[in-house]
Amino acid sequence: MRRYLFLAMMFVSLHPVAQPGLTGPYYVAAKNGLSLREKKDAQSKLLATIPYATKLTVTYPDEIVNITLEGIESAWAKTTFNGKTGYIVNTYLLPWPPPKATIKTMKQYLPQVSAVAGAPVVIKANIESLESGGANLKKQLFKNGAEYHEETFYEANNDSYFLPGFTLQQGFVLARLIPEFKDVFSADEAFPSESKTFTKNGHEYRLIVDAEKIGDYTWINKISIEYEDGAIYSFQMFLLGGQLVISFGGGV
Repeated sequence: MRRYLFLAMMFVSLHPVAQPGLTGPYYVAAKNGLSLREKKDAQSKLLATIPYATKLTVTYPDEIVNITLEGIESAWAKTTFNGKTGYIVNTYLLPWPPPKATIKTMKQYLPQVSAVAGAPVVIKANIESLESGGANLKKQLFKNGAEYHEETFYEANNDSYFLPGFTLQQGFVLARLIPEFKDVFSADEAFPSESKTFTKNGHEYRLIVDAEKIGDYTWINKISIEYEDGAIYSFQMFLLGGQLVISFGGGV
């Protein structure tokens, strides 16, 4: 049983943003639109530019043609837009509508895509508990299965978001679109593939990519980023069962 579970998890983790075989619906998450090409080739004739947030269904050819864009392993998918049928790269497809221009945080984004499922659960800690490492905790569930946990510590806070049906790559595409994470991922940043320490915006970053090589593929389990900007900030993104978890917080 454990072997079959491992193989299933590996299959989900290694496939591109929109997995071949899944038709959608998906939503275009490319800010400048997504190119619809006549053939499975970036140099082929441009049939149309599909606008941001357009809802699409896709199919995949018997022979999958892979392409890597911005560090994301992707594939060409077939779709129809405004009566024209052609091919798109599935790098910029999300299972939920992408953030509207007014969305600044992930906490604002979740109500954009789903209604809440009941009142939030709030657990308050007393001051002695907070000072010794305890936390106030708020949990909100949404009707599409999404959830956020808001933790407030004595001199820190951390928010965790649970996004069912998202891959790690789709989480990366989404995070780049939300201003809350602008210091984590810039708009043109490539998908992280290896651990490193680097400087950005005058601050030192420590990127940890938990990955393992399986055949010709690199299976990425988790991405963690830490940096200091007045406070110490920590960002984590990983798969937990059939959902993506994004955690972000900071403190002194």
